[in-house]
Amino acid sequence: MTPSVFDPGLSFTAVAETGLSEIDGDTGEFRIQGFEIEDLAENAAYEEVVWLLFNGRLPTDNELATFTNELSSARSLTDTIYSLIQEGAEEGVPAIDTLRMGLGAGSLSFDSEDTLMATRRVVAICPPIIAAYWRYRQGREPIQPRDDLTHTENFLYMLSGVEPAASTVKGLETYLITIIEHGLNASTFAARIIGSTGSDPFSAATGAVGALKGPRHGGALKRVSEMLTGLDNGTDPATFVQERLEGDGSFPGFGHIVYNTRDPRAEIVEQAAERVGGKQDSTPFLRNARQLEAVAAEYFTEQYPKRQLHVTVDYYAAVLLSELDIPPELFTAIFAIGRSAGWMAHYLEQLESETLLRPRTRYVGPDERSWISRSDRFVAGDSSPPSSTDLKGISSILGTLSEPARLEISLILYESAEPLSYSSIRAQSSIEDKGRFNYHLRKLRRIYITNTAAGYSLTDTGRKVVEMLVDDEQLLAQTIE
Repeated sequence: MTPSVFDPGLSFTAVAETGLSEIDGDTGEFRIQGFEIEDLAENAAYEEVVWLLFNGRLPTDNELATFTNELSSARSLTDTIYSLIQEGAEEGVPAIDTLRMGLGAGSLSFDSEDTLMATRRVVAICPPIIAAYWRYRQGREPIQPRDDLTHTENFLYMLSGVEPAASTVKGLETYLITIIEHGLNASTFAARIIGSTGSDPFSAATGAVGALKGPRHGGALKRVSEMLTGLDNGTDPATFVQERLEGDGSFPGFGHIVYNTRDPRAEIVEQAAERVGGKQDSTPFLRNARQLEAVAAEYFTEQYPKRQLHVTVDYYAAVLLSELDIPPELFTAIFAIGRSAGWMAHYLEQLESETLLRPRTRYVGPDERSWISRSDRFVAGDSSPPSSTDLKGISSILGTLSEPARLEISLILYESAEPLSYSSIRAQSSIEDKGRFNYHLRKLRRIYITNTAAGYSLTDTGRKVVEMLVDDEQLLAQTIE
């Protein structure tokens, strides 16, 4: 049965119901469990939003304390995981790949049968994996997490070995909350698909990280950083925009698949970058980013009036993370630190639905074929095509063309450089009876002819056989005897 709806990218298809978050791409609004993202980013701690995603409400003081202790107890890494991280760092493996390896081994020495605790384990071990990776990259030993520090404080502490300033913690925590969840993006969809099979949280997280690694999903942060660094040499923003678009045409950090407005999360992260800097446009990076956004937005409006291209959260996230002295090599992995809670919340939601996600495909390949033995296979362009004697071994195939009507149809297609429509073939054919014509055309479609949206054409096998018949009069005569 052919699927009735064809939606490449699933951009207009809802495959799940969720109570986790709501995106209004037309008005530029985003809410998590009914709370405006601006409200959460300003007031909440990261652990509170994780609890909110897992439980559907804000925690009490006692609940938050218990949950924080659960994360703390799940944060330690085994020696095996440290060995994997060290090997990855020393071999120059990207941070996101090392995170995937660490998460894959996250169930070691852990009761993976407890699904809820396993989801907490996934969230808890992302920061120490990335921090240890960076320490190893610098030739230093990893630092163990402290029970008296929060999730965000611990990451910054394990990364640098210095207890972070409150402003630094607030800056990073704002970012982690802002990107903690955002609907059914590619990595979250991967986590839900894996969860729909009944697999474990570590497998779901590993799959999500694999999806995030792809440049179309998680690669924008680093590309924005590289772009803004290129502007930092005093280049005129208008000239920079024009030269870049006339070059490779890419402009990372602009244009979100969901929003027709400015990404609401971009405003939050931009303000966080300003606070970290101390005052408005206090750093060259932030100043350049704002100038470039203004010029680019005006350019896009003039050049593409029907398209809505505005900055995404990645644009100012690259600025914020740079101002926090976080190396660009870690940008995508730090995104995963924040998003891991969203992955696990979606995993649990999908698991509870007990529904296997199984989208359909629309087949566009060849029509039905008949088996050809290996000794008789060849394609157009072979350096040593079969000789006439070789073709005697495929008499059953050549027999298809022993009917003059079929040979005529094949020759019509052979002489055409482009696919032909059904009516065009009939017009050039001497076969007057439509039923007889359809019968022979159907017989040829098994091996010799394929039918696509462009029309009918010879297959590689069909073209080679007809070509050899045309070039060999004796064989042609034998075929139609």
